[in-house]
Amino acid sequence: MKYQIIALTLLAIVLSHNAQANDAAKNLFTNYIQLSDTFDPAVANLYADNAKIHVYRKYPHGTERAMELSGAQWKQLLIRAMPLAKAQNDKSIFSNIAITKYNKGYKIKANRYSNRKCYTDSGYYMVVALNTSGKLIIIEEYSETQPQSDC
Repeated sequence: MKYQIIALTLLAIVLSHNAQANDAAKNLFTNYIQLSDTFDPAVANLYADNAKIHVYRKYPHGTERAMELSGAQWKQLLIRAMPLAKAQNDKSIFSNIAITKYNKGYKIKANRYSNRKCYTDSGYYMVVALNTSGKLIIIEEYSETQPQSDC
């Protein structure tokens, strides 16, 4: 009986810790969406410099192109692109958000709908983990894009 109480107490502690960490990942993603929706260049600060950014682009004539950028490259691109994105009201709407434990961090998967181009990227995900300062940060992101609008 004594060991069962200890085991249940330890389980409660572990579950509580996991729920708090999951909440932290959810809060980071919520912050990411808010900063993106307001075209705030501070969204770049959510990325690690060494993050891996994967962009897969499908062209209407059948050509496909995969690109990989570092977090530092992506951050520079985000900061430069924000004024144009704002002028075009280029927002994404996220749905079916799922957060799961992944290695030493969390994987956040979602459907990303492009408001400007009217298509859904169902392969979207980001991976977040603690950096050396103990701050949750984006270490990987994958998105699928297309040049043409489906609107």
